[in-house]
Amino acid sequence: MTKLIDKFLKKHGYTRYQVSQISGIGESTLAGANRSPLNNVTVKTLQSLGMATGMSAGDVLNEIIALEDDPVINFIQAHPYMDKKLVQAVQDIIIRLREEQHSGFKNVTFNRYYEEGKYTNKNAEIALRNLLDSLGNVQNVISKTKK
Repeated sequence: MTKLIDKFLKKHGYTRYQVSQISGIGESTLAGANRSPLNNVTVKTLQSLGMATGMSAGDVLNEIIALEDDPVINFIQAHPYMDKKLVQAVQDIIIRLREEQHSGFKNVTFNRYYEEGKYTNKNAEIALRNLLDSLGNVQNVISKTKK
């Protein structure tokens, strides 16, 4: 996938230029990594991203992997003005479910929560709240079946 570096940086509030200034890696190197598939991104690039964000190269890689083709993350990033506590609650429950090996969230769609042509931040927040409720229900069912 392409543009993963930019997705990662946007999430953390940085640009490639800022990372270049902080880490010393060339901005053109970051631009090239941004156009490359994830398996072609070098450790040096991951370390530079980590230097800017205060993360280890391994944590940077894990987060970029999570960003790759994740419809929930893509949705959250497309609506940056949503309630941060709500966004964190959704991310936390997804992490818990994934840690328990229940990672089948690739089929999440938000379209049914929008009126035709009304892709507003308010409607996006309603969709995210509904997703949180649904994920909570999934987590409850899983917990009950484990007992």
